[in-house]
Amino acid sequence: MKISSLTLFFFFCCPDISFSQISINSYIEVGNNNVSEGIYANYSAQVSARFGSFTASTGGLLSFSHVTDKVFSAYLLQVANEFRIFKLPVNIAAFYFLKPFSVDFKETNIGILTDFRSKHVGYSLGLNSRVYSFTAAAKQNYNIPDSINTSIWEPINLMYRLAYYQRLSKKWDFEACVTNFDSYIIEQETNPMIITKFTYKIEPNFQLYSDIGYMQTDLLNRRIRYFGVFFRGGVKWRIN
Repeated sequence: MKISSLTLFFFFCCPDISFSQISINSYIEVGNNNVSEGIYANYSAQVSARFGSFTASTGGLLSFSHVTDKVFSAYLLQVANEFRIFKLPVNIAAFYFLKPFSVDFKETNIGILTDFRSKHVGYSLGLNSRVYSFTAAAKQNYNIPDSINTSIWEPINLMYRLAYYQRLSKKWDFEACVTNFDSYIIEQETNPMIITKFTYKIEPNFQLYSDIGYMQTDLLNRRIRYFGVFFRGGVKWRIN
């Protein structure tokens, strides 16, 4: 119901926008971290529709690992608007992010994110509010009464991303960034990730890309510890 209401609100408030483009982003990811108990694999598919300067996006994540008992592990809904400041593109997005990472627990996020990009440098800055809670099935299985609070609320978390872009040739692009969030994960401020990306343009509307990500903990607490690494290969297809 929350997802449907947000989608209807978007279309109701923007009745004069005209459809212009659909984009598909799909990838396969394999990795290892301190809690995965071996190699894990993820598959993601996201679809975006552009209406003038507005973009509505939705996507899901399927996870396969030794510690995951739910294959469907994340859902994302985002509505964004792009405009220009001093001829440079700025994007503001509101998002809803659900991560039912087990049959007993789930993570729910809502937030707002601003993106700014020049030729070689990109910045992202935002805030999100997160709730960890028991699922309805867990409350029933463990006989937890409704009078007991089973949620933990993080009112405000900072989201950030600093990226560098470089065109290597007409076909190849390179990107490197430091960030505390990714497609279906929002880390604490002190746990940044380092991600590098290579993109190959088969044609203007069809691209292949590969990512390498390094995850760590406690960067701002004077102690850096390895957490995990992942490798990702995907495709982006823009349909005009």
